Amino acid sequence: MQHSFGDIGLEFDRFIDKNAKGQKYFQGPFGISIGYDRRIYIADDLSHKIFIFDTSHDLLKTVGQKGKGGGEFAWVDAVVIDKEGNLYVADTGNDRIQILDGQGNSLKQFGGRGTKPGRFKNPRGIALDSHNNIYVADWGNHRVQVFDQQGRFLRQFGGFGSSPGQLHNPICIFLDQNDQIFVCDFKNHRIQIFDSSGKFIDTFGAFGTSAGEFRYPSGLTQDPSGHIYVADYENHRIQIFSKQREFLGALGHLGDKAGEFHKPTSVAANDQGTLYVVDKGNNRVQVFSAQIARKGDVN
Repeated sequence: MQHSFGDIGLEFDRFIDKNAKGQKYFQGPFGISIGYDRRIYIADDLSHKIFIFDTSHDLLKTVGQKGKGGGEFAWVDAVVIDKEGNLYVADTGNDRIQILDGQGNSLKQFGGRGTKPGRFKNPRGIALDSHNNIYVADWGNHRVQVFDQQGRFLRQFGGFGSSPGQLHNPICIFLDQNDQIFVCDFKNHRIQIFDSSGKFIDTFGAFGTSAGEFRYPSGLTQDPSGHIYVADYENHRIQIFSKQREFLGALGHLGDKAGEFHKPTSVAANDQGTLYVVDKGNNRVQVFSAQIARKGDVN
């Protein structure tokens, strides 16, 4: 199946959904991240686990189970990996961030429920900058909080509202190679962009079903050429934009066939431009290989 839009060609490659015996992996996949070694890490909300796949998309292991102890989760929504292979996990239901080693052993945890700096109300997105500072989309407090590698609070930005720089249930956070911050402002139906200090830069998107409009954007990534992919949750599609945020096209609609989605929640791209989409409503991840034309707008 070939999907083309603008300067981008995507070709459906495979589903990640079950093993060779036909046993299904997931109960409620939500977040996804690609490690520096190209391993795929998938946060499963309902099974309270992180699934780790190798570059051939074979399951290596799972990390976690339901609970409140170290290495245990409650409705885990997001995970990101550092260069050493450590996992930084948004342990959503436990209102905390956990840091695990590559084997799933607990290294550190911080947070707890509350509104003060360093506390969370259902953290749902997590990202690292080039210095390994930790950025958390603090859903219920309508803000982004920033911590150092040790979990010490550094700063916050956002606050409830719909004006530029304000947030209404931020659900995902992504940092580009220049540490520019993209936030999926879920209930404002837009993407907001901030500099590394948290100063507002720009926004794009609005509520709707037309090109460039969103109904609850829930995930964002960039490919190696700078194309921006947004998981458009209730429009059951992935929208694609240039580095300058110009709309290029959309992939998918409601359905259960290859290239169709039911409430996609997260997207990730590896260093070869392979795109991974968490197709939550269909309990699977879809993989697309990419042939990217590098034209002036993405140089």
